[in-house]
Amino acid sequence: MRIAVFGWYGHENAGDERLKYCLNFYLMSLGGVQKIDFYDLHENAIKGKTNQFDHYDLIIIGGGGLILSQANYHEFISGIQTKLAVLGVSVETELTGNPKKFAQALLEKSTIFLVRDQGSHEKLSALDINKKVKISSDLTFLEPYETTGKSEGNAIGINLLAKISSRSFIRSNPIANSILNRIGFPYNPKIISFREVVSKIQEKFDIKPIPFYCVKQNSNVVDCQKNDVNIMKKYFENVPASFNHRDIDKKKFFISMRLHGLIFSIQKGVIPITFSTYPKQMNLMRDMGLGELLVNIDDPISIMSHIDYALANEDIIKEKILEYNDNSRSLIKKDIQHLMNML
Repeated sequence: MRIAVFGWYGHENAGDERLKYCLNFYLMSLGGVQKIDFYDLHENAIKGKTNQFDHYDLIIIGGGGLILSQANYHEFISGIQTKLAVLGVSVETELTGNPKKFAQALLEKSTIFLVRDQGSHEKLSALDINKKVKISSDLTFLEPYETTGKSEGNAIGINLLAKISSRSFIRSNPIANSILNRIGFPYNPKIISFREVVSKIQEKFDIKPIPFYCVKQNSNVVDCQKNDVNIMKKYFENVPASFNHRDIDKKKFFISMRLHGLIFSIQKGVIPITFSTYPKQMNLMRDMGLGELLVNIDDPISIMSHIDYALANEDIIKEKILEYNDNSRSLIKKDIQHLMNML
């Protein structure tokens, strides 16, 4: 069997590259698969219909928050003439316009449709006439990192990214944004500052910055487009140039603005804390019953009360994340085994 997988691969993002590794490792371990090729979904989908991938026995769309782009992906999906499965995806936007058409094309073409959170399932329910969509898990649970044991000392991990402020005029005014882009004016809206947050946390803890998105960039990249390494250099002197999962080990908790920072934290048995930045982070915390560790992004300094809650309820929280880890691992393996048995 030959399989083609489409996601956000090849961009030096630790979460997506781990998705690739885990899916490849697990499918090859099942036997009967001769070749798996990974492709960038956006790069291929914007070209429209094609027969370039018809020689594969299975097309996989996933994993990741792929139902997001306003570009035209649905024509590409509609043109696929072989079996298609959607695995471990989430919906990261409202289903209108092209994202809605993309979701409809996936629902029409797919043999199986696995989303990784309850929120995505709810968004798709109105379109899911044939009840194909099933809640499963993120694909990294196919081969999760090992639990590292009880935290030691006073160290925590942190991952910050460039988040445009909701008070930014350009963010709230798409017409102004469009005009500035047409005349070639640099798009550099105001981003949220975490300087006060970092200062407060450093009064109590030793902080280890942990970047996930580490693609090489020119020095003149505007703040809103900086990778994790460069954005965290605004707050820390010693930021690693690349991701190392061992940096998460045995931390008291991991504050991560990236979903896979939370997921890897869960897999390692480290308490995750995040901000209400994107649906995927919020959905994960709510699915685990850990809404108390979800910080309002419009009031980032309130994180201190969430940290106090985490410290006061450490044992209970760890029970929840370890249970979630075990259930997620079992569920995604069962679901993909079912898919392979259907082929």
